[in-house]
Amino acid sequence: MTIKREKTDYILFLMAFFITAMANAITISNITLVLAAFITFYFFRSRGHKFDKAFLYFSLIYLAILAIYLIKFGYLDPRTGREYIKFFYGYILIKLIWRNLFPYFTKTVYILALISFPFYVLQLYDYDLAKSIVGIFEHNIPLMDMREEWYENIFVFTLNDNGMFRNSGFAWEPKGFGTFLVLAMFFRLIQNRFKLLDRQIIVYFIAAITTLSTATLSIIFFAVIPFYLHNKKVSYKMISGIIIIPAIVITFFQADFLEKKIMNEFNTRDEYVGYITDKRKDIESRSLGRFGSFLVDFIDFKKEPILGYGNQKFERTMFSVSGVKLVRVNGLSDYMAKYGIIGIIFLLVTLSITFKYYAKLYKFKGSFWIVFGLLLINFGSAIFFSPLYMMFLFFPLFKKNKQIKEKI
Repeated sequence: MTIKREKTDYILFLMAFFITAMANAITISNITLVLAAFITFYFFRSRGHKFDKAFLYFSLIYLAILAIYLIKFGYLDPRTGREYIKFFYGYILIKLIWRNLFPYFTKTVYILALISFPFYVLQLYDYDLAKSIVGIFEHNIPLMDMREEWYENIFVFTLNDNGMFRNSGFAWEPKGFGTFLVLAMFFRLIQNRFKLLDRQIIVYFIAAITTLSTATLSIIFFAVIPFYLHNKKVSYKMISGIIIIPAIVITFFQADFLEKKIMNEFNTRDEYVGYITDKRKDIESRSLGRFGSFLVDFIDFKKEPILGYGNQKFERTMFSVSGVKLVRVNGLSDYMAKYGIIGIIFLLVTLSITFKYYAKLYKFKGSFWIVFGLLLINFGSAIFFSPLYMMFLFFPLFKKNKQIKEKI
């Protein structure tokens, strides 16, 4: 691979990376998504790539499912078009950069995590000053002002008044930043042959702590560390004894802020479900917790278990009888309600194939821990629908040359 081509591929990766971070008005724009997909498609075609039959078959099956939705519900939500663009984008991008996905991802997260540290220190020291600096674009460019004064972003760092003492990094919130850090930990451990005393791993871990994210720290305990131990040939009994039991004890009895967050969400799950019949007129939306989101989505899943609802949001328990919108945060249960059993099978099969292939390529074991980690990530964040994560779903749909070139 020439230096010019490698730089081009990295730029293509960065476009999808920041679109996935969803941190400002530019990166969440439909125009940006279409433009990024078009640019990537240009390089896809200019290098002589063609669409694999598997992807064409997928597209035909997807169109058939859309026809079923149209007949059943009488309409197709406009978001369906955006969704297919993401499918298309994820497919062509992974076909271009799959050999260097791990180094691109780990390098980017490492650099941005380092950048976040001085911003985070300033955030803790003088929050108002930090907001004036981080909000320089949003304060001076009207189109960049996405969420008024409670949210500021400067591409490489975000400030969110709902997490004044937490590090959001380059993502839309601390939990979102944590999802990137966790995935970077997986990839870096693979790259460095499972060495913990590695500067990138150390930076990821420190950054993860600064997020104060329940989901992030839980995934490290229950997926990343077992993945590391598995590749160090530690038995499953030892993994259970060393990791699972102490993690539960620490999480619920020593880390107060984690205990309060988890137990509050679990104990209020029925209250969240009660929002369905909330009849107050002065509230436009309600944000659900992880458990509340799961319970509400499961109501939809039971009604349409095979193919789900697709993007037909008005058919789902998205609005109460009074019009109060229920905002979900559980991406896994949302996926389940959207695509049903067929979608869940597709998700699990494609993720498993993807990381089993990388396991053979990089010669590591326990690829299911990465899949498990991704499922845990999506239990707290709806990121399966972003271009970067779409790549994992469409990785199995094209033929590959096993030769790989990367810089560790």
